[in-house]
Amino acid sequence: MTQEQPAHFAVRDESVAWPSYNHFPGAEADGYGYWRSPVYGMLTPGEGVKAGWHGVGPVVDPDARDFLPVADQLADLQRYARDWLPGVDADAVTPISCTYTTTPDEHFVLDRVGPIVVGAGFSGHGFKFTPVVGRILADLADGSRPAPALFAADRAIAADAGSPTGLAGR
Repeated sequence: MTQEQPAHFAVRDESVAWPSYNHFPGAEADGYGYWRSPVYGMLTPGEGVKAGWHGVGPVVDPDARDFLPVADQLADLQRYARDWLPGVDADAVTPISCTYTTTPDEHFVLDRVGPIVVGAGFSGHGFKFTPVVGRILADLADGSRPAPALFAADRAIAADAGSPTGLAGR
């Protein structure tokens, strides 16, 4: 599990519509040495534009994490906002904390193991799939459909035989 440090940036003009986005650092990232990973973002009403690096936070124990931003990651995220997010105030930033549980292949685990239904390893993007994840888990719970092979728990275990659970984080 990793602790990620996205942030909300204040919007300068509330009348501007903000799309949700994923920004992959291609050739345009040359000269921007602060890029850590792809960046995701979206407008969070009442909070500002959320932006964050994808899966680069420190490995943490979920019961002992500090919820504090990693200073250099936050500074680089502010640089990103200045360079790529016109319309936000990069200095009016509110850091937030979240966790990622990441499988080796970054696909979810949605499966039934005996009487237990498992939904885990959402790799930082499970929220976008809430309706279909709920449907799959409900089907697993009532036994109406088996787990799709792509999300099988034994697939994750085989991908990382060195991990006691097979669900190693980064």
